[in-house]
Amino acid sequence: MSNGLLQGLRNASLSPLLIYDCNSVDVELPTLVVYPDPLGSFCCASSAREIINYEQVLSFVSVMERFGCNFRLVNINCSSLPKLIAWCVDLRAPFSEECTHYFTNPEPFGALHALDWLRMHPEQNQLYQALESHPLAAALDGRPPDLDCLGRYRQAANLDALLAARQEQAALEADLVELAQQLQPLQQQQLEALALREQLALLQGRLQQADVLQERCSELQLSLQAQQLDLEQLARRLALLEQLVSSSSEASLRLQSRLAQALA
Repeated sequence: MSNGLLQGLRNASLSPLLIYDCNSVDVELPTLVVYPDPLGSFCCASSAREIINYEQVLSFVSVMERFGCNFRLVNINCSSLPKLIAWCVDLRAPFSEECTHYFTNPEPFGALHALDWLRMHPEQNQLYQALESHPLAAALDGRPPDLDCLGRYRQAANLDALLAARQEQAALEADLVELAQQLQPLQQQQLEALALREQLALLQGRLQQADVLQERCSELQLSLQAQQLDLEQLARRLALLEQLVSSSSEASLRLQSRLAQALA
C-alpha cells in the first residue's frame, strides 16, 4: 500500500492495518485490495521479485469473495482518497459516478521500459485487465477500466517525447557538471577553512597552555620574592651574629690580657 494512501487514511482518524494473506482478514472490517498499473509496478520495484504478481491478487480476491468479506479493489495509480475514506467509514455510502482522478502521464523512458517488460510478459497485462474489469474495481471509482494501458504507454513513449526527455536529461547532466565545477572551488575553500579551524583550535590550546604557564611563572616569581626576603633577613642575622662573634672575640682577648697582667 502506498505511503500516501496510508497517511491519508490515518489523517482521517482511521487505523489501517497491512495484511498480506487471507487468514489475517477480518470479514467485519472494510478491506482495500491495492494494486498498481503495470508501469507503476515496474517502476517502483527495485528487483524482479518485487514486481506485482496480478495472479496472486486475483487469487486473493477470489478467497475474499468466498469468505464474504467487505472489500474493494483500488488501483493505487488512479484512485480517489476521499471516496475510499467515505467507503471505509460507511460501506453503504453511495459512490459518485463522476471520475475526478485520472492516470498521470507516464515518464517516456519508464513507459518504454514497461512496454518492453509487458512484451516479454503479455500475461501480466491480461491479468491486470481482469483486475480492472472486476465490478469492485474501476466501476466503483466511476471510471472506465484501464484496458488500454499499452496505448497510454506507447503514446507516452513516442519518438518526440523520448527525444525531449533525452534532451532534458542531457541538459540536466550538463547542469550537474557545471554545478560540480562551481562546487569544486567551494569545496577547496571549505577544506582550507577546516584546516584553518584546526590550526585555530591548536593555537587556542597553546594559548591556554601559555596562560597556565604564565600563571605558574607568576606563582614562582612570588615564591622567589618571598625566598629573597628570607635570604635578606638571614643575611642580616648573619651579619649581626658576626658582629657579636667579633665583639666576643675582642672581649675575650682583652680579658686574657688582663688575666695575664694580673698573674704577672
